[in-house]
Amino acid sequence: MPFLGSPTPARAWMVGPVGRSWESGSDAIAKTLKRMRTARRLNPGRRLKMPFEELELRTQDGVRLQAWFVPGAQEAPDRSGLMAVIHHHYGGQRATVLPWIHLMHRLGIPSLAFDARGHGASEAAPPGRGSFVVRALDVEAACAELRARGARRLLGLGQSQGAAALVMGVAGRADLAGCILDSGPAPDMMTAAWGLSGNMLGSLSRREPWTRAMLSARIVPGTQPVRYVGALWRNLARLRSSPLLWLHGGRDEVIARRWSALWFRTLRDRSGTWRHVHIPEADHVRCLQEGGERVESAVRDFVSALECSG
Repeated sequence: MPFLGSPTPARAWMVGPVGRSWESGSDAIAKTLKRMRTARRLNPGRRLKMPFEELELRTQDGVRLQAWFVPGAQEAPDRSGLMAVIHHHYGGQRATVLPWIHLMHRLGIPSLAFDARGHGASEAAPPGRGSFVVRALDVEAACAELRARGARRLLGLGQSQGAAALVMGVAGRADLAGCILDSGPAPDMMTAAWGLSGNMLGSLSRREPWTRAMLSARIVPGTQPVRYVGALWRNLARLRSSPLLWLHGGRDEVIARRWSALWFRTLRDRSGTWRHVHIPEADHVRCLQEGGERVESAVRDFVSALECSG
């Protein structure tokens, strides 16, 4: 897990505000771990009446992941072997990307969404193998499953820091058609940890910025921060010639739009292969839900362009 240690109580020497801040951070870690490890009862059939298949993936380092495979709608256009791999945000699970699964289904794109290691119904990561860099192995396992099911081209879709793991898992693939990145990723682990800690602490993060800073400092060491920066930027650079659609909300306080804009503006190729849609009213990982038809239209146009380029 990308946390240093566990939600341990404050040490005896941590007195006063320091001790209280540490305890608040531990409470936030405990609640986050409980929430992310509790599989939701929602599924594509129960919520949205879509046909789906439950399956188990096995990563290269032996972690078992639980996943759904959802075919495209029968009445939708034939997408000529295009399938989507969908990675949820950190702290989420496959149930949280049901709106994206439904959109892919309606567009006629079969999709595979999985609980990342340590999330939902999937196994925890082996010790020292829970960073976002290593989570790329989860994405690779999902891609291998889609290839085994007949995918000729892959569409990658990732949310927040799940988008970081997705990029690291798909960049450089010859069968990659394009990527959709929603609400991220953060350009470095310091900004990612700051955003994550604020999300975990809720309103307390605004009242006690020192508590947020302490929790951020606890998060960063387990994320392989130096390796993260190198892996993320290297693989984003490898995507420069691939179609990419970046979605970001104007009300996102977890990963600020200006943070993601750093990699987007720095690496964007002038050929126009990378596109950006700003949804002013959207919160973190809520671009599709709150952007509605505007986001759906952008995704439809993006998919159509992929077909023309393929």
